[in-house]
Amino acid sequence: MPILKNRWWYTFASIWFLLAASLPAAEQADPQPEISQSAAARLKKLPSQKGICVVLGLPAEKQGSILIELIRNSEFQIFFQSDSATDVTQVRHLAEKNGFLGNRIFAEHGPIQSLALASNLADVILVEKTAEQQVSQTELLRVLRPQAIAYRADSELKKPVPSGNDDWNHPYHRPDNNPQSTDQNARAPYRTQFLADPKFSPMPEVSVAAGGKVFKAFGHIAHKKNQNAILNTLMCINAFNGTILWKRPLPEGFMIHRNTMIGTDDALYMADNESCKIIDSETGEIRDEIKIGKELADGPVWKWMGMQDGVLYALIGNEEVKVDTQKSARRGLGHWPWGMWKGHDYSDPKQAFGFGRTFVAINLADRKILWNYQEKNYIDSRGVCMKNNRLFYYCPDKFLGCLNTETGKQLWKNKDEKLLASIGSNQKAQHYVTGYATTTYLKCSDDYLFFAGPQRLHLVSASAADGYMLWEKEHGNLQLVLRNDGIYAAGPKETGMKLDYATGKKLASLPTRRACTRATGSVDSIFFRTRGGTVRLETASDTAQHIAPMRPPCQDGVIVSNGLLYWGPWMCGCELSLYGHICLGPEKNSAAATQNIPPRRTVYTNQLDAVESLADHSAAWPAYR
Repeated sequence: MPILKNRWWYTFASIWFLLAASLPAAEQADPQPEISQSAAARLKKLPSQKGICVVLGLPAEKQGSILIELIRNSEFQIFFQSDSATDVTQVRHLAEKNGFLGNRIFAEHGPIQSLALASNLADVILVEKTAEQQVSQTELLRVLRPQAIAYRADSELKKPVPSGNDDWNHPYHRPDNNPQSTDQNARAPYRTQFLADPKFSPMPEVSVAAGGKVFKAFGHIAHKKNQNAILNTLMCINAFNGTILWKRPLPEGFMIHRNTMIGTDDALYMADNESCKIIDSETGEIRDEIKIGKELADGPVWKWMGMQDGVLYALIGNEEVKVDTQKSARRGLGHWPWGMWKGHDYSDPKQAFGFGRTFVAINLADRKILWNYQEKNYIDSRGVCMKNNRLFYYCPDKFLGCLNTETGKQLWKNKDEKLLASIGSNQKAQHYVTGYATTTYLKCSDDYLFFAGPQRLHLVSASAADGYMLWEKEHGNLQLVLRNDGIYAAGPKETGMKLDYATGKKLASLPTRRACTRATGSVDSIFFRTRGGTVRLETASDTAQHIAPMRPPCQDGVIVSNGLLYWGPWMCGCELSLYGHICLGPEKNSAAATQNIPPRRTVYTNQLDAVESLADHSAAWPAYR
């Protein structure tokens, strides 16, 4: 019997791109849609009604209208699969009639034992009785994202979080400011997990990831018209399929590019010029608020935050320079002007972004303040980091200090002239080669402190034990990633290098870093911007690979969490192949075992002699020329 084969993966890719790029369309739902008992019962048992819902087979009564009811009463996108061509045709006709086909309902004809979806994608799977015997538990678990549930007639199947997954719960991964993930599953080679909205974002942008969600804060400057829509917006995104779960406005006037954003399994801690809001990660609603009184600090503004072992640490201080929201009327892509934007000169420590004098430690269980510590001079939150019960902080041109995070007592304070001279005064930055003045410039490991960044003339290493200088390097405009095998310092032109911790000795040269973008690390790679895309430095072989379609966003770099890697959305003017919120996952998770996959687009027929002619259209273009 002749067999006609098409490339099933092309169908898979096309469906996936549509699924991932589309957003839930709550506005399409009827004000008071009617719903049957059958559809209502299905929705009632679901923990959430947003994201990607997979429906396998139709109910015994073969009513495809149940999918329309599910759509009208939820914010789902639905992927329907059945081995019955009749059922698939019915669903497609109903979806098209109601305006949902290809945007909120996708219907695939194929054997249910192999689902035409990527791994770790679905938020819920509804397995109808007619399909229960055809799909295995292994296949359901493959398609479910971690913590998602498949519902069968008499049982539920929940996918656990894979061992080895890591969260990126602070803007620089952890409060040590080292952008090096420990995620054991986000390994090369990669395949696309999703391409999603938003495509473009204003500046600045700050991201964290935890609990299967990515949280993104978008700032106050739009350089292009396509960035205006999400000025001063906080967004929560499904980490596995890119669905925007909720968004809320951010207070205007507050510079968000600082470490005042922390993700947890069930909440986002987001601080501003008034308080630290504890935002429910499921609903986006503020469920609590932490304020620091006038008796403890110079003002109510949160300058810096770090979280460790159930305690929230913060730097609090005066009111700051208020930034102005800047909309843009400029269309298209292309470059934009750098400048010394309002407040970016840090001219007055009393009002500068992130400068404060009071540290506090707060027990998150009861919101009680455990201790507070105040300095006479203003501390620069760009020079604050924390690790191993030690909080390190820098007062420009004055001293480097360290607190015990358990007691709030000062462990040491170093005013050594050699140290301060090597660190030098803060430079202005704000240039496409250096980057943003608001960028953090102090990182710590177990034994060492490192000063490097857009504002620094030199790379300086100091001891975490007492703050005394150990060594320095000539170039300070470096993006550091601290790994067990050395310090990876990505720099402009030929300045990038791998260094020895103890001596600062150069161990190897690194590929050129293009301009201002942050470097980050996964367990097997270092990522930073190169000309026309992303460079991936494979650390095991010290070889560089080019990821051409997209480049890391300016302030975030590549975020590594949940066993995945995240780029975007895009804020710069460079012309790229792909724009948006882009996620890659390990190739090993991309599909079921080959032996379990039947030929998907295979049609068996013995009717090859009678072929229906295609209609002749006058507008056809039958030849290349």
